[in-house]
Amino acid sequence: MNNLSIAHAQCNAAPAAKILKLLLPVDATERSRWTIQYALRHRQSGQSVQVSLLLVAEPVTDWQILRFYSQEHVRRFQAERAQYILDDAAQPLRQARIPVQLKFLEGDIPFEILDLAEQLDCDEIVLPLPHPRWAKLLSTDVVRQVLERQRNIPVVTVDARGEPRQAGTTASLMLM
Repeated sequence: MNNLSIAHAQCNAAPAAKILKLLLPVDATERSRWTIQYALRHRQSGQSVQVSLLLVAEPVTDWQILRFYSQEHVRRFQAERAQYILDDAAQPLRQARIPVQLKFLEGDIPFEILDLAEQLDCDEIVLPLPHPRWAKLLSTDVVRQVLERQRNIPVVTVDARGEPRQAGTTASLMLM
């Protein structure tokens, strides 16, 4: 085959399918796994998907803990637990032959999510629907914080079936 034939074949080749790069923040809750269903749905529809699973832990600063354990010991403990959670969350993705990257970070959770999504050039950040406002009286709502601080990368919120739902609508809150 001569150079002209090769160039002609390359021009006529179908463009490569775009890989959908998703950032899926997870934690030890079942609710955070809703996002995995979203990635699996895209894969089942024939789309190429690449997933980065992220677990972010807030740094431990409680003097009652640090009195007995060094920060390095606490960090190692958090990293070991994070690896277990990330490996568990990655299983269904790996079974579906979706490339998965596992990442553990310490820091401000919403900031780390948004920052890593930009670093990895993700197409979407996928989060579970936020808790109804009345259910979060004593806890922080990371999903709402990420939505409020959202930058250039779209944030998709999904229900338990992995279907996209707009955060804050009455219909989406009733599904929970």
